[in-house]
Amino acid sequence: MRSNGPIVVGVDGSAGSAAAVAWGAQAAAQHCAPLRLVHVLDPVADYGPGVTEPLTSTDYARLEGHARWVLDTATEEALIAARALRDIEITTELVYEPVGPALLDRTRAARTMVVGTRERGSVRRALLGSVSAALARRARCPLVVVREGAPLTAEARKQLIVVGVDGTESSEPAIEAALHEASARDVPLLALHVWTGVEVPSTTAALTVDTEKQIVLAESLAGWQERFPDVEIRREIVTDRPERCLLERSEQAQLLVVGSRGRGGFAGMLFGSTSQALLLSVACPIMIVRDLSMVVRYLPD
Repeated sequence: MRSNGPIVVGVDGSAGSAAAVAWGAQAAAQHCAPLRLVHVLDPVADYGPGVTEPLTSTDYARLEGHARWVLDTATEEALIAARALRDIEITTELVYEPVGPALLDRTRAARTMVVGTRERGSVRRALLGSVSAALARRARCPLVVVREGAPLTAEARKQLIVVGVDGTESSEPAIEAALHEASARDVPLLALHVWTGVEVPSTTAALTVDTEKQIVLAESLAGWQERFPDVEIRREIVTDRPERCLLERSEQAQLLVVGSRGRGGFAGMLFGSTSQALLLSVACPIMIVRDLSMVVRYLPD
């Protein structure tokens, strides 16, 4: 996990964006990290894909003026959100390019990328939500998606963090990221292993399966407690549909952390047919952590 980079928040002036700014500011204070607010000036996003007339210098001046206002407003929101924790360093950036590539490029140097989302609204207001799934598949750092209206109060910050564990090496980056978040917030971590196999009626076979579940979870967490002795790690095994379990646990968590690769479980759920619905439906912010080992091995930087 990149520990010396900034927490980068994509801002667009929407309610979902404001929630992302607040979460990012609090996270920056908790990790003693700098906060970078990025606004992408994309005429297609503001005017819509049906624009046929070329934009004039007056149009661009108006867009840039609004963009500066969005960044100034986001800076004020970040200062307010972090005030109860500690002072943070805030920088802003105005980018002139399509939203998706702009945010994706900034994940290379970021500690965490944060975007907001909402279920409905104008093209511009829904824009960051529409690119969140693409960022989740390609981001080079953990991606946090914050839903409009997500609880970010002092009481919510006392709730535990949940990490989905599928028993593969690909879930290790998610476990590590979740432990860093739990340590920074001084809250427990719930390691949740969702068993999606078919249970057999035989008592002996059921005991064998239960033992296998325990072994998978124990092996996944081996060594992590020693690395993070300050974090209380709780364990839970559930036989359920991963998406339903995720939604249920999100109601009592301040953050859900899941991996983006691996077999079955959360990985298959996140990037299957229900991915967009889950990104919009979880009650708390969700952090998606990619296993970059395969990316580094097979793709050019």
